[in-house]
Amino acid sequence: MPGGITTRRTSSDPGRALLTGVVGGPAPFDDWNKLDVPQLRGIGKTAPYFHNNSAATLDDVIDHYMAFFTQLRVQTPPGGPLPAPTTTDGVHFDRAPLPEERQALLSYLRKL
Repeated sequence: MPGGITTRRTSSDPGRALLTGVVGGPAPFDDWNKLDVPQLRGIGKTAPYFHNNSAATLDDVIDHYMAFFTQLRVQTPPGGPLPAPTTTDGVHFDRAPLPEERQALLSYLRKL
């Protein structure tokens, strides 16, 4: 860092930086916490899922995201700004899958 300043960053998964060693400098220009995301074609045949293989099935993936969106909703203070993953317009929680959509989403992913 300029001026001899040292910055310590911690992460449970530093991402691509472990492979490339590109760390330091402004965040958009390093590989810290960045992951390469694979395409969805054939996803039903590529278990386990997530970068750390923590989801054994597509059911586990859907359960993870449904819990994630529920947690974001609970943790967002009333009238506070909505977390980006939960909204397309910044006003409404509209991106979380609904429980009644679960089977259709699983069927779609398995069909790819």
